[in-house]
Order: sequence, then structure tokens, then C-alpha cells
Amino acid sequence: MSSVAAIVDTAFRLFVVAELTAKYVALCTLVVGIMGYWTAGSNVRRSLRFRGMIVGACAALIAIFGLNAFYELVAYVMGGAGFLPPGWPYGAGGAGELLPIAQAASGVLSFLGLACFSLGAALWAAGSPYGQTRTRGYHGVTYGLVMIGVSMGGTLFTVLASVFTSL
Repeated sequence: MSSVAAIVDTAFRLFVVAELTAKYVALCTLVVGIMGYWTAGSNVRRSLRFRGMIVGACAALIAIFGLNAFYELVAYVMGGAGFLPPGWPYGAGGAGELLPIAQAASGVLSFLGLACFSLGAALWAAGSPYGQTRTRGYHGVTYGLVMIGVSMGGTLFTVLASVFTSL
């Protein structure tokens, strides 16, 4: 059976791959959406499809950078590297074996939420006002925001758990 450190290391590597992949896919989608929208001409369906790509890519980039900003803000508010566990928010040690697993799960959940949010934003923007695509996109955005919120709550919980275990 693998040790906790090996599981956390694997989850952290998946987190890094997911983050980089999400950034590059969102940037590529934004570029393709802009080029497609610019060349759509008078074709309304094509214009709508590429507009959805632009909105979804922008929403994904905002969510990715917003999530990173959230982690940086929490680290700044909590007093920097001296107060938080080493390697926070992922791979913190010294607080038992459950804390690093929770932090790694939080990272994976945040990027699953980003994937749902990004796809949902694209579908929501590209769908007709009362169509099934727009409804599914709305649900994707909602589910993605819930997963991101749970991830952020889990991260704050790990900080509070570290504080209380050090007292």
C-alpha cells in the first residue's frame, strides 16, 4: 500500500497538470473563438457558437486566475510562510496524515469544478434562450461553482485545522 506522501505527491502532480492544461486549453479556445467569430460574417449560428467559445474561455481564465488569487490572498492574510504549514495549500506536513490527503483532494476538486464551470459557461453562452443546451450549461456553471466553493472551504478548513493542532 502506498504511503500518504506518495498519494499526496501524485495528487499534486495531477493538480499541476490539470492547471496547466486548463490554462492552455482556455487560451487556445479563446483564440479559436475570436478568429471564428471574426470570420463568421452573417451566419448567426456560427457567430453564436464562437461567441460561446469566447465567453466560456474567458470565464475559465477568470476562474483559474481567481482561484489562484484566492489561495494567495488566504496565504497573505494568514501571515505568510511562517504561519502556514510548509508547502501550503498542497503537500503540507506535520498535521497528521489526513490533512495532506484533504488538501490534495481539494486541489483535484477545484479543477474538476473549473472544468464543469468552463464547459457550462460555453454551453450557456451558445444556447438559445429556452433550449436544452442553455439549461445544461446553467447546471454546469452551478455545479462547477459548487465544487470550487467546496474546494475553497476545504482549503480554509485545512488552515484552521493546522492552527488548532499547533495550539
